[in-house]
Amino acid sequence: MTKLTLHRLLSNLFPLALLLVGNVWLATGAAQAVPSFARQTGQPCAACHTAFPELTPFGRSFKLNGYTLEGGDSKLPPLSAMVQTAFTHYAKSLDASPGNGFSTNDNVDPAQQANVFYAGRITDNLGAFVQLTYANSFDGRTISLDNTDLRYTNSTKFGDSDMVYGISINNVPSVQDVWNTTPVWRYPFIASAGLAGPRFGTMLESFSPSAQLGAGAYIYVHDLVYAELSAYGSTSQTAQNAVGLSPSASAISGLAPYWRLAIEPKWGDQSLMIGTFGMMADIIPDLTAADRSATDKYLDLGVDAQYQWIGDVHAVTFRTSYIYENQTLDATFGLGGADNQKNRLQSFRSSLSYIYDHKVSLTGGYFALSGSADTTLYSSINSDKPDSAGFVTDIAYLPFSRGGPSEWPWLNARIGVSYTTYSKLDGNSVNVGDNNTILVYAWTAF
Repeated sequence: MTKLTLHRLLSNLFPLALLLVGNVWLATGAAQAVPSFARQTGQPCAACHTAFPELTPFGRSFKLNGYTLEGGDSKLPPLSAMVQTAFTHYAKSLDASPGNGFSTNDNVDPAQQANVFYAGRITDNLGAFVQLTYANSFDGRTISLDNTDLRYTNSTKFGDSDMVYGISINNVPSVQDVWNTTPVWRYPFIASAGLAGPRFGTMLESFSPSAQLGAGAYIYVHDLVYAELSAYGSTSQTAQNAVGLSPSASAISGLAPYWRLAIEPKWGDQSLMIGTFGMMADIIPDLTAADRSATDKYLDLGVDAQYQWIGDVHAVTFRTSYIYENQTLDATFGLGGADNQKNRLQSFRSSLSYIYDHKVSLTGGYFALSGSADTTLYSSINSDKPDSAGFVTDIAYLPFSRGGPSEWPWLNARIGVSYTTYSKLDGNSVNVGDNNTILVYAWTAF
């Protein structure tokens, strides 16, 4: 890094530091705006999270039981908010300004993302997690309905074993999942709005919240075995407009089944989950086409695992997942959009987190995507393959996980630095390091 670049980086970090401090200070200024789950249960954030948003066994149980557990004495409604303040530095400046007020490098964004949540118990057996998101990116500013999960749960006996059963209505596959291995909740947990990430991914990794709606039933037996079967269909373009989305150019034809099976034995301070998940869907690739009778057929098969050890002071979580996607591109091939009628994609993720006293988090993760060669299908990236690979390293400080200041006990914050490096991006390995990105952030919950 040259002396001039270093000087520019430090000069831009100074105003960011003021924003980070101000972000946390502002969060302490409203007693009624605090994380609703913590208020409802009377527990500190560390009960449900090793370092938010990573869940502990207690946090997973809270979600599986429909967000209904009580224990706190707060009379406030189940509303919460989050703000992400961010500074982004690229290894090489962009060739031109991306617009929307962003410069070619060293962008400071006081509110890269802001969220309002309705999150908590509705009745004894009914709870909800509803997220409304303001996002600021190169493409503009948007407000939309984000991750949403409405649950009805109850309990009974399955032989001699206790069993929780429930119904989830949600708006993106895997948002209902309780492990940090499936697409919605996996690592990295935060990224720059201007990150030059892979342009392609498997079907399960590519859904936008609220572009589809799904419902399904699940059981959790003997605090050990989880099984779920759900089905998803696309929402109309009118409905997508109504919740703040730019309507998708593609859609699920009919209903698409999604399944999940996992086993998680626990012993002492440790747990190990081994699971599988998947989805099968017929996709209309172009809703503007004159003939929409043909569809592309996708089959995503995933396997995952998560090991977790949580001591009084130290905690370690290892996560890994693999998705194999089989594509039969009848419609796209017929429209001249692909060279091959059959293709495949493979996506691999793995990460390791160490958390000290629920306050300091260090995480390293690797990702890799590979697929069949198809020059026409991947013409938008000037490559015949979508292959990408890289590492994401994150270090964060969470000052309030065990409880906020005495005046505002439910305040939480995650202040950190994330560094993304690429060995390959969108089929290209030449000068790919130019896309390496540093993100400095403050993620405040109140």
